[in-house]
Amino acid sequence: MPFSFTYRFTLAWCFLWLAASGLYAQKGDTLQHRAEFLANRMEDLARTTDRQQDYSDLTGDYLYYAKHPININSPDAVKLVQMHLLNELQWISLKNYIRQYGPVYSIYELKYITGFNKQTIRRLEFFTTTQKTPQARPFAWKSVFRYGNHQILMRYGQVLEKELGYKTPPDSAFLRPGSVFLGTPQKLYFRYAFRSAGHLRLGITAEKDAGEVFISRHLGDSVRKVLGSIHPAFPDFFSAFAYAAGLGIIKKVIVGDYHLEFGQGVCLWSGLTFGKSAETTETRYYGTGIRPNTSANENRFFRGAAFTLGIKKIALTLFYSHNKVDGSFFISADSLPEISTLQETGNHRTISELLNKNRLVIDAFGGHVAYTGKRWKAGATWYQTRLSLPLSPGPQLYRIYYFRGKQLKNVSVNMAYNLDRLFFFGELAANPGGAFAGVAGINAYPADRLSFTLAYRNFSPRYRVIYASPFMESGRVNNEQGLYFGIKMLLSRLLTLSAYADYFKFPWLKYQVNAPSAGKAFLVQMDITPMPAFSMYFRIRYDQREENLSRPENYTPQITGKSLLDFRYALTYVPNPSLTLKTRLEYVRYKKAGCGENGFLAFQDAIYRFGNMPLDLIFRYALFDTDGWDSRIYAYENDVLYAFTIPPFYDKGQRMYLLLHYKPVARFDIWLKTARTWFFNKQSISSGPETIAGSHKTDIKVQLQFRF
Repeated sequence: MPFSFTYRFTLAWCFLWLAASGLYAQKGDTLQHRAEFLANRMEDLARTTDRQQDYSDLTGDYLYYAKHPININSPDAVKLVQMHLLNELQWISLKNYIRQYGPVYSIYELKYITGFNKQTIRRLEFFTTTQKTPQARPFAWKSVFRYGNHQILMRYGQVLEKELGYKTPPDSAFLRPGSVFLGTPQKLYFRYAFRSAGHLRLGITAEKDAGEVFISRHLGDSVRKVLGSIHPAFPDFFSAFAYAAGLGIIKKVIVGDYHLEFGQGVCLWSGLTFGKSAETTETRYYGTGIRPNTSANENRFFRGAAFTLGIKKIALTLFYSHNKVDGSFFISADSLPEISTLQETGNHRTISELLNKNRLVIDAFGGHVAYTGKRWKAGATWYQTRLSLPLSPGPQLYRIYYFRGKQLKNVSVNMAYNLDRLFFFGELAANPGGAFAGVAGINAYPADRLSFTLAYRNFSPRYRVIYASPFMESGRVNNEQGLYFGIKMLLSRLLTLSAYADYFKFPWLKYQVNAPSAGKAFLVQMDITPMPAFSMYFRIRYDQREENLSRPENYTPQITGKSLLDFRYALTYVPNPSLTLKTRLEYVRYKKAGCGENGFLAFQDAIYRFGNMPLDLIFRYALFDTDGWDSRIYAYENDVLYAFTIPPFYDKGQRMYLLLHYKPVARFDIWLKTARTWFFNKQSISSGPETIAGSHKTDIKVQLQFRF
């Protein structure tokens, strides 16, 4: 029987009382600061898509440098800026301090440097070291592998309940090409990585999603006939790269799968990026240029070769890519093959999904040149994209400015300039023919305890690009204008206030919006840290925009406003070095055209690290009650290494998970996770071939890691 809302609220506050009892612990857990930083940003990113993503590319540096800390006295410390662990003022102040007084001997010495505070030092503690920098070894092939580290990781995962897509024999799938899973319910993942300091990296990633084919010879003749020349095989996704850096004039070179990051992401930036979050003053991008692809996101990357040449202050990057991606394939009225949309789900479980696999070949080539001065940096990007089949979006009016055809050219210029405590940045991009898109902003630090960001973006409805991901509101890099203001104030050593306001509009139509529209978003968060072992924050987030309202009496949909108001309280308490307790209470209110939904979530985490054995245990109990999908709430879960779970909580129910991490020997790790969600008001879960007959869903994961 479903619990009442009042009872759930009372129960959640009981969790809060348990977590806060014994408030006099003296020592905190530096691990949790890194986890909170990443969890909050990935939760906000998850709101933009309803499918699970692989965030390895975004979090890989954090995970690596947690095990291999950066020497804060070395030039490599600039990576702390790229990871948003330092801002521009702190980085410049750090360099000036080292130049004037010599190397930093303790992380706590940073409190004497302009712009540094207790919160920043606690964040840096887990990623940095002040040990004397050893003399860099020159690159030599005979020593690269001697000093390198190997990693082999294998993962198994599965939903234990049988989904509808598995209940029909695969031999009959040709009768229901979009509803029958041809493969097995197991999800398999393999990863090999080699890293030798900053000189050489090698990597292989292979994955089979649940429902994809493991052994193709088990498919019947009828299914093979429908698939034609498409032969599903294991692994469904395979990625590899070889990357080298620091080879004299050759700063970087890569062969295989990679990403490119330049400017502010308006012209050329593949892969995922963090959007708006409680890190309210972090809208500026710090592109790393060439970066290996380490994720299992199957379509949005380059496959080929790229290199960067550097002479003094000038760097030149050239690249070529030839990659097959998924696309919705169809035959036009002229009997010609065309692609209606690019697909990025990476799922190839059914006949319909397999028929769209690797349908489109994208060739991309071009480059970027950058000049770095004492106070400023400028660059230019140019590249061309060629498609093997024409892209032909549907005839809907909102798609009138979408890219159509087989060739696309993009160019841009970007700049950054610092003037004492003011830091300017921007990028202006264009397509031949006069379609422009741009981002311009300023980061200001008028006082050591005060910083703010002002950023303006304007993407023409006619601007067309495939590989771009700037700071924006919508999921497409066109048809958007916006003005963003973010501020962070350290009110005292205990209190930090963060806030942003974002006003945006869409000059042309959008999906489910049959007129030009506008919106706004606000966030205010107060962080309170009375002692190292105890921290909490209060957050209020408000989002408002316009959308179609379809009613029987209206011939065409009318435009109406919708809004989402989100209240969150989160608490972290470390009673002793072995135990961490985390509590969250969250309430959302969704409104549209006078109708509304409410949503509530409460969860309690307990993280225990055994002192007498190499075992970590993480447990969560979550209780949720929402009126529907529109009032859903996202919450990040701890998971096995390089796996990411950010489930949406909706309807009424509870969820529990247990994660075990055991290290029997120094270079061998085992993870085991089991999670179950119970719904109080449902007799079936999900829809389509993923439907589960029942009120619960159970996931398991087992992962092994070998390092040598």
